[in-house]
Amino acid sequence: MQVIDLLALRNTKNIGDDALLKLIRLMRRNHLDNFESLSTVGPQLDVLSKPARTALHSLFSEENSSAARNAAVRQTDQLRANNITVVPYGSEFYPVSLTALKKAPPLLFCKGNLSLLKSTKNVAVVGSRNCTKRGEVITQRTVAALAKSNFNIVSGLALGIDAAAHIAALDCKTPTIAVVVDVDEISPAKNRVLAEKILDHDGLLVAENPPNTKVIPAFFAKRDRIQSGLSCGVFAIETAVDGGTMHAVKAAQEINRPVYVPDAARANYEDLTLDVISGTQHLALTRQAIAYTGADYDEIIVCLSDRSNQIMSLKAT
Repeated sequence: MQVIDLLALRNTKNIGDDALLKLIRLMRRNHLDNFESLSTVGPQLDVLSKPARTALHSLFSEENSSAARNAAVRQTDQLRANNITVVPYGSEFYPVSLTALKKAPPLLFCKGNLSLLKSTKNVAVVGSRNCTKRGEVITQRTVAALAKSNFNIVSGLALGIDAAAHIAALDCKTPTIAVVVDVDEISPAKNRVLAEKILDHDGLLVAENPPNTKVIPAFFAKRDRIQSGLSCGVFAIETAVDGGTMHAVKAAQEINRPVYVPDAARANYEDLTLDVISGTQHLALTRQAIAYTGADYDEIIVCLSDRSNQIMSLKAT
């Protein structure tokens, strides 16, 4: 499959990510090299919605296919000029861990060290933008323990806990992956310098959206599932019950990845009624997550290593 063909499909109106993923799987299954060849698989296209099928059939015309491919060539040239690599589902660098997601991203737009995508020793460390100083300390200690056992750190480059996790990884000289909405236009702007530091230290920026994508709140929730999908475990350091971090927690639960939260009662918080830890405490009390302290790191590392090995057995279809 050629990236140009996949971009041409993605750029076609009414062919969204769900349809594109189905088409990529069809192309892989039928050993097709270009989108025009999809016209030969007939009834197999019934997996698409009617609008997507109509759009695809329109794309088969010589005039439309030529225009779509030319636009995709220009887009590819621009991506290359900005050091952005497109990694399609099922390709060499596509993370096998992401194939467990119900809605795996069909394309990844990446900038930086692509080899990190092949690792199954990635751990997400995420949390509230409005974090406490105590949360930052716990983040630093958690990242240091993971780095000591050669785990890569995944987070979302947001303010608060996410930024603290990336900074701690850089301090520990362990690779870090930032899952963002747009690898070219970093949001929030305040973390653009941090993004450059991540790249300068052999890290990676990943997005499922192409550059110049308009940032809307829904994209951050979608991003959170990728953080969990890339990882063999998720540490939710601080979050309210209705905090955005809960999207990452839910995604981890859906794909059977362990979730860890600080044991608030033993973590020296001055006030256990803080809203910013209400979510993590709820997860611990309902046993949806494993409460931990520094004394538990050795046991956690064993569990994460086992989970990493299990993920290696997954295979894209």
